[in-house]
Amino acid sequence: MEYKIEKLTDSKWLNLYEIEYKHNNRSGKWLMSSRKETPIEKAAAPDAVVIIPLIDTPRGRRLVITKEFRVPIGGYEYGFPAGLIDPGESVEDAAGRELKEETGLMLKCVKHTSKPVFSSSGMTDESCIMAIVEAEGEVSNKYLKGNEDIETLLMSVEDLSALLQSDKFVAAKAWGILYHFAISNTLELA
Repeated sequence: MEYKIEKLTDSKWLNLYEIEYKHNNRSGKWLMSSRKETPIEKAAAPDAVVIIPLIDTPRGRRLVITKEFRVPIGGYEYGFPAGLIDPGESVEDAAGRELKEETGLMLKCVKHTSKPVFSSSGMTDESCIMAIVEAEGEVSNKYLKGNEDIETLLMSVEDLSALLQSDKFVAAKAWGILYHFAISNTLELA
């Protein structure tokens, strides 16, 4: 692909770019957002980690879900703890840091990590690593930043089924995983 990038905004966390491109005898313009200084060419470098935490409790195994207020949808979204990977930070360290910040839980171990997956490739080059982890400890909101509105929920398979059947907003990165656990009727990993 041949392309020319014009940066349209200059914000700290996210910017808008206009791309003029040529690909497979087609050409056009595209608007996209990016957190990167060099969009497109750094698309495979993960921006964030999404943490899929499982925890053993006295009531049995639970999946850790967050209920977070999201300004663009004007309401709460059910999903997983997540956050940006700091420069030079490993995925495992970012997962542990974000898990603690958003839920108060500690990272016990990482069971599996994905390759970079794309959040919404029609709008952004943002990619994230999905990390399935075991968590331990007690839920707490004492590590939340001042503007974060996050509630941590420890959900059973039945809770997940009820959430999926409700009219609540569920994050795209969470829906397939929640559905899998709900229809398999277990919170065990293969």
